[in-house]
Amino acid sequence: MSEAVKDPRFAPFYEKMKAEGLSDAAIFSFAHSYQELVSGASGMIEETSIVGVTELPDLEKDIRGKYTVNPALLGQTVVLKLNGGLGTSMGLDKAKSLLEVKNGDTFLDLTAKQVITMRNEFNTQVNFMLM
Repeated sequence: MSEAVKDPRFAPFYEKMKAEGLSDAAIFSFAHSYQELVSGASGMIEETSIVGVTELPDLEKDIRGKYTVNPALLGQTVVLKLNGGLGTSMGLDKAKSLLEVKNGDTFLDLTAKQVITMRNEFNTQVNFMLM
């Protein structure tokens, strides 16, 4: 059980979330964030603690042929596009996802085309959400 859930200051939040029918996973996730906040943790990762990737999987050797394609799973999938900021700190006057990348297409166009290709290739509805 999370330390935050044991904290009497967290009780009103816990009761309200339970009353609203939130799952235990959602409550414990919020409790963890609450505990981080009240403990004074910065949430920052020290740059010196970051270690680079030493090896990546190889498509041919490590992945191809070791899985079964199941297009039905695409019907349960959501392609989530996180659009990020507006790019104003980069001197842009529009969202970065609207920058032209190739042949007149923007980042957003390319993502939408990927989703349309999946829908057509596997004949299933792939959900697409922009945030």
